[in-house]
Amino acid sequence: MKRDVTAPSQLLVEGRTPEIFFRELVEQLGLTARINVRTFGDVAKDTLQTYLEIFTQRAVFKEKVIKLGIVRDAEANAAVGAFQSVCSALSGAKILTPSVIGQFTQSPLCVGVFILPDCNQPGMLETLCLEAAAECEANSPTKLLPCVDEFFRCVATATAFDNPTKARFAAYALARGVVDPQLGRAAQKRIIPCEAKIFGPLVEFLRQLAS
Repeated sequence: MKRDVTAPSQLLVEGRTPEIFFRELVEQLGLTARINVRTFGDVAKDTLQTYLEIFTQRAVFKEKVIKLGIVRDAEANAAVGAFQSVCSALSGAKILTPSVIGQFTQSPLCVGVFILPDCNQPGMLETLCLEAAAECEANSPTKLLPCVDEFFRCVATATAFDNPTKARFAAYALARGVVDPQLGRAAQKRIIPCEAKIFGPLVEFLRQLAS
C-alpha cells in the first residue's frame, strides 16, 4: 500500500505469487513504465473493498492514476461469480463498475476486471499456465506434461492434494528445473510460455490497461 505510485495504470492482483508473476509479465511486455502491479491480499470481498477504499483515496492515486485493473481467480466456479464479487467490492468503495468481464469503464477512472483463467471457465492462474505449457508442447519434441501426469497417477493411490492444479503446476515447474514450487518463481525463471496463444486475452487486457 505504501509503495510509490509511479505509473498511470495500477494492476491489483490477489496474493504475493500472482504479484510476482504479473510483474514479470508486465516487464516482458515492455509495460513497466505504464503499469504498477500490487497485491490486495486474499479474494475476500471485504479485503478488496477495504484496500480499494484506502488506496484510491490516497492523494498520489488521485493525482496520477487514470486506469485501474483487477485480476483474480475464478477458483472452482464460473468466472461470473468472481466478477460479481469484485464488482461488489468496487461498488462498496464507490468506484464505477464495469458491465462486462475483461472490458474497461470510461474515464475519468477507467476500471477493468479480468477473471482467470479466461474470464469464463473455472480455474486459476496455474490453470492458464498449464494450458499454455500444453499448447507449446503440442508442437515440441520435448513433452514434460505426460511425465507430470504419470507421476500423479502413480501417487494417486497413496495421497491426495488439496489443490491438484497448483500441485500439477509445481510438478511441471520442478520438471523444468525450478525447485521452488511457487508460480512466481517459475515466472522469474521464464519457464512459463507467455507467448502462447492462450495468453492472448490476458495480454490484451494488460495492453488496454497500459494504453
